[in-house]
Amino acid sequence: MNKLALAVCGLAAVGGLVAAGPKDIVTTQNKDLKWTPLDPKDTAGKGPQVSVVFGDMKKKAPIGFILKGPAGFKAGPHTHTSDDFATIIQGTVHNFKAPGTDEGPGLVPGGTWFQPAGQVHDNDCEASSKDGCQIFVYMPNGFDFKPVAAAPAKDAPKDAPKKDAPVAPKKDAPVAPKK
Repeated sequence: MNKLALAVCGLAAVGGLVAAGPKDIVTTQNKDLKWTPLDPKDTAGKGPQVSVVFGDMKKKAPIGFILKGPAGFKAGPHTHTSDDFATIIQGTVHNFKAPGTDEGPGLVPGGTWFQPAGQVHDNDCEASSKDGCQIFVYMPNGFDFKPVAAAPAKDAPKDAPKKDAPVAPKKDAPVAPKK
């Protein structure tokens, strides 16, 4: 096991002990985890969800949580203001630098990543992960998610309209009669 994975597991264990108080052991089976949708509008719980292991999702302080995403889920390009250490628990997950770059091989349970603060990246849970994906995430400076607009494709002309932008009719183009 690499040093990063050992450090993340050690921090999780220490965080759990601090949260539990002195001389108490607290265990929780995966089936008993309490899940909260990341998006408060997701009342059906169909999107990504978290189960906090230690810390507070609303504070800029160390936080450890399990992130659960459905098979096929893709977060979209984003950044965090904290470094991000992760260990895959379930499924096959990709963590990659930016949209349009090679996603590389998927990480399977036991695989880890380190993501520096401020780096644009994306994540996805492979559609072949039939039970979805679960990832333990440690962020020393608290959780946040800052979406980033996708850059235009490299081969797109500079004056090409942006996706979903209204397109003006060409000069001398026939105009449909008004009804």
